Amino acid sequence: MLMRFRNLVLVSAALCTTAAFGAELKTVDVPFSFAFKNHVYEAGAYTVAVDWTKSTVTLNKIGKPSQPLTWIMVPADNGGRPKVDLTFDVIGSQHVLRTVEYGTFATPNLDKLPKQKVEGTTVVGE
Repeated sequence: MLMRFRNLVLVSAALCTTAAFGAELKTVDVPFSFAFKNHVYEAGAYTVAVDWTKSTVTLNKIGKPSQPLTWIMVPADNGGRPKVDLTFDVIGSQHVLRTVEYGTFATPNLDKLPKQKVEGTTVVGE
């Protein structure tokens, strides 16, 4: 009985350790404030965390308690580059978050503004 309990504990610990490695974390420095869904986010360092088990990516400001932003990711056509990039649409002096790329996956287009208003794009990455 003691042997079964010990094996159960060891198997549980192994499963928890495997789940912890399902998430990856990178840091990106955004040198300007940006908008997403009519909310302005400050310039600064952000963590970009991906959870491969759920196919989600989360963006969170470092050093400031805030509500993290989380999205579903889909395979991206980026040539298989192992990178982390945030792409912003530029409209006047405002930057609007368009996509978050993590490796060969990316969010869908997050900027729902009409494309004729977009004057350019800016990419910030690791």
